[in-house]
Amino acid sequence: MIYIFLKRLLQPFLLFFIFAVAANWNLWRKRTETRRRLAWVTTPWLALYLFCTPAVSYLALGTLEWQFPPTDTVPDDAEAIVVLGGGIQPPDEIRKRAVLGNSTMYRCLHAYSLYQTAPRPVLLSGGRVDAHRSGPTLAEAMSSFLSELGIPQRHLILENKSRSTYENAIHSAAILRRRQLTKVVLVTDATHLDRSLACFAAQGIDASPSGCRYRATKFRWSPFSFLPNPTAAQGNQDVFHEWVGTFWYRLRGRI
Repeated sequence: MIYIFLKRLLQPFLLFFIFAVAANWNLWRKRTETRRRLAWVTTPWLALYLFCTPAVSYLALGTLEWQFPPTDTVPDDAEAIVVLGGGIQPPDEIRKRAVLGNSTMYRCLHAYSLYQTAPRPVLLSGGRVDAHRSGPTLAEAMSSFLSELGIPQRHLILENKSRSTYENAIHSAAILRRRQLTKVVLVTDATHLDRSLACFAAQGIDASPSGCRYRATKFRWSPFSFLPNPTAAQGNQDVFHEWVGTFWYRLRGRI
C-alpha cells in the first residue's frame, strides 16, 4: 500500500505541480510584486491545475458519455454496423507496418463483440488524415485487424476517403444508400458519439449509438482524485476537442 502511494505521489507530472505550488506560494509570501501581477502568474496555473484534475475530468467526460449508456447488443432492425476510425500510426523506417491507435483498437474490438452477438455487414470508415503519409488507410488497417479476429472479408465494407467525422458521415451514408441500408449501429468512443450521431442524422441515416472506451463510469473518492495527472489532462483535452468540434459543425451548418 505504501509502495503504491509513493509511486503515484512521485510521478514527474505531479512533482512538477508541487514545485509550481511552492513557487507560487513563495511569490505571494514575499510579495515583491503587486497582487495584479501575481494574479497573472497564479490564475493560469489554477486553470491548468483544474484541467489536469481527475475530478474535473470525470465531470467533463460525463457531459458527453452519460447520455449514451453502454450497450453490447444490436437492435433487431439494425442492418449494418458502422465503425469510425480514430487514428493510426503509419509505417516508417522503424515500424514496418501500420499500428492502430488506441481509440481505433477499442472501436474495432467493440464492433467485433457486436458482430459476434448479431452478424451484420460492418462498414469501416476512415481514410488518410495526412494524404502525404504512406501505408494503408484507416479502413484498410481496421479491415486487416478484424479479418484476423475472424470476421469474413465479405462482411467488411471499406470507406477509404474520409478525413474527419463530417466526412465519415458523408461518405458512409453514400455507401449505405447504394446498398439500401438505412438503419445502422454506430460504433465510436463514448465521448465522440454526440457529434457523430448528429453528423449521420444530418445525412438521413438512422444510427443507434454503441459507444466504447467509457471513462466516466465511477468516481472514486481519493486524495489522488484531486491531484493532477496526465490521464485526466488527456480526458479534458478530448472533451474540449468535442465541444469545439460540435460548435464548429453547428456554425458551418454540418449538423
